[in-house]
Amino acid sequence: MESSFISLLSNRLIEQLSVNNGEKVRAGQILLTLNTVEVHAEYNIKLKQYHELLVREARLLAEQLGKKRLIFSPALQGEMKKHDISELIQLNQQLLENQYQVLQLELASIKEKITGLNATLYAQQQKAKSQKTQLTMLLQQLEGLRELEKNGYIARNTLLETENKYTEVDGNLAQTLGDISRIQHQILEQKLLSEKLQQEYQKDVHAQLADTQTKINHTNSQLVKAKFMLNNSQIRAPVAGTIIGMSIFTEGGVIAAGQKMMEIVPDDQPLLVDARVPVHLIDQVKLGLPVELQFTAFNQSTTPKVEGNVTMISADRLLNEQTGEPYYLLQVQVNDENRQRLNQLTIKPGMPVEVFIRTGERSLLNYLFKPLIDRLHMSLNED
Repeated sequence: MESSFISLLSNRLIEQLSVNNGEKVRAGQILLTLNTVEVHAEYNIKLKQYHELLVREARLLAEQLGKKRLIFSPALQGEMKKHDISELIQLNQQLLENQYQVLQLELASIKEKITGLNATLYAQQQKAKSQKTQLTMLLQQLEGLRELEKNGYIARNTLLETENKYTEVDGNLAQTLGDISRIQHQILEQKLLSEKLQQEYQKDVHAQLADTQTKINHTNSQLVKAKFMLNNSQIRAPVAGTIIGMSIFTEGGVIAAGQKMMEIVPDDQPLLVDARVPVHLIDQVKLGLPVELQFTAFNQSTTPKVEGNVTMISADRLLNEQTGEPYYLLQVQVNDENRQRLNQLTIKPGMPVEVFIRTGERSLLNYLFKPLIDRLHMSLNED
């Protein structure tokens, strides 16, 4: 006879006990009520965290896509219909706008520098253009002056002045071209800085979003657990039967996770008895064989023997781990009519039972079955 064990998944406080040991209960009847103060507080904390994470996710999604308005997920939309989280939404919308403004200001500053550098670059390029033109003209002059100086039409000092002027302009052009190269490098640096700034911003947003979504999943599972505990604060009987083995008696006491609080012996479950038969006697046993059972835990003078039938024989022999002796396992079922003869007794799983097997010529007193200590007795009696 299998019992239903009543236990909890986590430590809880008892608010109210509604049954006693030995009491008959209906399926669905309240057995005890658990205190919900701590669980309710935990639920509210997790719900607030869940809302904060969902709204943060909406802001980060907007930042990731460069949007100026929050992007609401289906989960957030569902929570908005059930709870007032407008303050959280407004706060994160303002934060989104502030973050956008900070980024844009930094990018605008870089853009302004690039604009200034481009203006300087253009001026230097125009300067270089003018210097190149001047050099071309001076070169032409020098060609004529050298011919004139060679023929003695001009003084050599005039030629030297023009050559010095050419050298000066050529040096200025080299400096201008160097300035142009330096400015172009500065412009490239600013463009790379702008790209790096945006990449780091997106990298940070992506990391925050991944972390937030992980926390959303974790918090949601905790929220579901807390809600389940709230919705199941009343422990009900899974089946109709009799309460036995109660281990809790004080309202306000703590129930440890996994602690067996009580058992329910079902009313409508068949009474089954397991027995062990020696290997050399197994040929005397078959399915349907009638047997007699004596519940030795009760007064033998007032407790009747009841009849049962063998309903199962193990397919192979088993080995007693304590004694090393082989045996076959039998299962005997007591029918409803015979079970009614035991109604005044409280039958519990694990009770010792003597099973008498009638073979027609001999009575085989099979085994005293004690599952808890895994031991049986056997004797033989003539008819």
